[in-house]
Amino acid sequence: MYEMCAGVEKPGDALVWHVMAKNTATTLCGQRLGQRVDGASAQRAGHCSTCMAQFGKLMTASPAVGSPAATDR
Repeated sequence: MYEMCAGVEKPGDALVWHVMAKNTATTLCGQRLGQRVDGASAQRAGHCSTCMAQFGKLMTASPAVGSPAATDR
């Protein structure tokens, strides 16, 4: 599972939405978000292009052998 978390793109930059796997401290672009930002204050923020590219790759990759997504239903 993944979640969207608002944070700065680079230190001192504007807010963007990052993608983060649940139960991790690092975004898909490799950043550690030091402070969670309230989503309401980031409503108009853009998206981290690196996170979105990585997320796209994850969603189009073949499931790993033995994973629940790879089994027949």
